Amino acid sequence: MIAARIARFRRAIGRSWFLPSFLILFGLSLSWVLASPVGAVPDEPAHSIKAAAVARGQLLGTQTGTDGPLLAVEVPRYIAQVNDMSCFAREVDKTPRCASELGGNSDEMVTAVTTAGLYNPVYYAIIGWPSLTTSGLKAFYVMRICSAFLSCLFLASAFGAVSLLARRKWALVTLSVAITPMVLFLNGAVNPNSLEYATTAAIAANLLLLLERTTSDRLPVVPILVTTAAAALLANTKALSLLWLLVVVVAVAITATSAQLRRLVTNPAVLAGAAFIGLSSVMAIMWILRHDSLSSKPFEGAGMSPADGAEIMLDRTFTYMIGWIGQFGWLELNAPVAVISFWMGMIFAVSMGVLFFTRGRARTAALLLSLSLVALPVILQAQIINQQGIVWQGRYVLAVFVPFMLLAGVAIDRSATNPIPPGGRKALAIVLGMVFVAQVSTFVWVLRRYTTGLALDVRWIEMVVDPQWQPPLGTLAVVAIFTVVTALGALLLRRHINTDELPPRESAASNEEPTSGASNEEPTSGATTASRHDSIRQDL
Repeated sequence: MIAARIARFRRAIGRSWFLPSFLILFGLSLSWVLASPVGAVPDEPAHSIKAAAVARGQLLGTQTGTDGPLLAVEVPRYIAQVNDMSCFAREVDKTPRCASELGGNSDEMVTAVTTAGLYNPVYYAIIGWPSLTTSGLKAFYVMRICSAFLSCLFLASAFGAVSLLARRKWALVTLSVAITPMVLFLNGAVNPNSLEYATTAAIAANLLLLLERTTSDRLPVVPILVTTAAAALLANTKALSLLWLLVVVVAVAITATSAQLRRLVTNPAVLAGAAFIGLSSVMAIMWILRHDSLSSKPFEGAGMSPADGAEIMLDRTFTYMIGWIGQFGWLELNAPVAVISFWMGMIFAVSMGVLFFTRGRARTAALLLSLSLVALPVILQAQIINQQGIVWQGRYVLAVFVPFMLLAGVAIDRSATNPIPPGGRKALAIVLGMVFVAQVSTFVWVLRRYTTGLALDVRWIEMVVDPQWQPPLGTLAVVAIFTVVTALGALLLRRHINTDELPPRESAASNEEPTSGASNEEPTSGATTASRHDSIRQDL
């Protein structure tokens, strides 16, 4: 019996997207780790200093001055020098060549200041340890790799959970579209923003899988563990992370029937995980209240009224969408216009698909998240504009954007009653090819900005013949790695698009109300096969 269970487990693992998606995401993120010079990501110097300080037991620091939460900590000299590494920030014609080399005794401790001093230390404790065992530029790159590994682990768990759903054709596609160049760029940086969207995606996907499996004799353990770990980490990432956690959990709960929710909340393992998440959330709230993690120095617009802030945010709604797709460096470089237009088109196509072609609870959940994407930035910014000014950036709401794209796909899957026709598959293959071109061209465009700068008299060929800066391994090697890994991801998606779907009888998810148009056909042999596959997946 044990041997049979092991065999079923291995077959189920073979169908899960976890491992292939992790390898692809990690490969793409590592490419961005190398392509982005140290200090080239928003606030990365502050986060790096905070990480090194937390690794040495300094959870806070000493307040310096009166212009916002600027804290002083003791870190190795090479860590403190990172503030001078971003001399090229906000100037697209300057390259990292202006940065001085990191030097000094790696054991010499000096005072450095960070604007991230009041942030919850959990993320920084996880990724700051390489500064204890390495030094110089190597330490920064290894910290980036640790952050990328953590984020890719949770993103891959989202793909893995979705791939085990009974209906997953569109959900895997829309979740893949959510992996924008901006997501990969942040994955390859020292910035807790990446952990936010990775954990919300993992929570949404694994909760959906758990809800679907409530009809089986026992709930799978792995999704419970992943959800618990993701939620506990998310709660202790940034000050707004608890809000993202609440929004995503409510959205997924909307997709469930009362019977599913009862079965889920009465499971002992789920209750234990919920208790751990609750304790983690209480600790996060205590940190926020005790250390005022929401505070910031005043920016443009400070002193305006909440009504003014709401109006400004509404005016900039579509501008902030660029931050979901590709806004690089210290916001000085956007992805190519064609890439932004293409990705916005895909996002709007998915949104319109949910609005006009879906039904049921999953549709309501997806629409809630789409409304949150627009309304929450307006509400949140309006509340703080008087004291802090306009501080919002588009990337801040990626923690809602990625789950929205996932739930949009789930809503389409649950409403679709027919497989994708051959013409539709060809169209999706063309779109997939365009995604490949968009990802690679954006990567090369950003790399060009750093290797040669974007002055008018600089030509593309200079990236190869006369680069002012090169990433570790060299420009051509990094581009080749990114291109190959992107191609592998595209091939995986192409194979998924071309596989046979479940028959119409399976298209109505078990937790949706039947409609007058539901199919009354008898299950085909494909349905029998699908049921057999589902029984195998239940062992996970």
